[in-house]
Amino acid sequence: MKKVLVIGMYDNAMYHPLTGVEEALEGMFPELELVITDQITALCDTAQYDAVLSYWDDWEKPIPDREAESLCQYVAGGGSLLVLHNGISLQLQDSLAKLIGGKFLTHPAQEVIPFLPQKHLLTEGCEAFSLMEEPYQFTLEDDQKEIFLTYTYHGETYPAGWCKSFQAGRVVYLAPGHTAEKFSCKAYVRLIRNCMAWLLGSTLSDPAPTYTSGTGS
Repeated sequence: MKKVLVIGMYDNAMYHPLTGVEEALEGMFPELELVITDQITALCDTAQYDAVLSYWDDWEKPIPDREAESLCQYVAGGGSLLVLHNGISLQLQDSLAKLIGGKFLTHPAQEVIPFLPQKHLLTEGCEAFSLMEEPYQFTLEDDQKEIFLTYTYHGETYPAGWCKSFQAGRVVYLAPGHTAEKFSCKAYVRLIRNCMAWLLGSTLSDPAPTYTSGTGS
């Protein structure tokens, strides 16, 4: 069974606690062993994991240098990193912003946002979907990333998901995920599972699990 480290925050989260999200992730990936923790020191012991998933939510204090360097070395050496929504807050470390491929700039108020998968390996079998979401906006690193998900906001198109290589490793970022209910959207779950399969270099079961909690279309 593949093993994935999930890092996030509970009581100390600024806006996006892991509470509820961890249950959604466990339901989403029944084939995987998820090790879920709010201890950032876990990044210093990543050799035992097949991937790392970030839902980290500290926008004021960068993680320690040792943990940041460990994560970069892990991915550079062939590891995989999936970053969901606020997990990009790791960007406070410049090295991690380069690893992820961009920095969050701002987001206007939540509203129903239409997300459109682009033609890409990671979007096979995926349909367009809409969510009440924070329309995250970014400045992107000048690297070889491939944008496979976009959203439309007031007539403009913005990136919402990308993948990239980082030396021998792989990285995916997905912007939706403000609350646990967002992971009840079947179309989004399919996309996340596609991304995780690519990161792990393996096949996950099809169809994706379905959920009854929350709303999504």
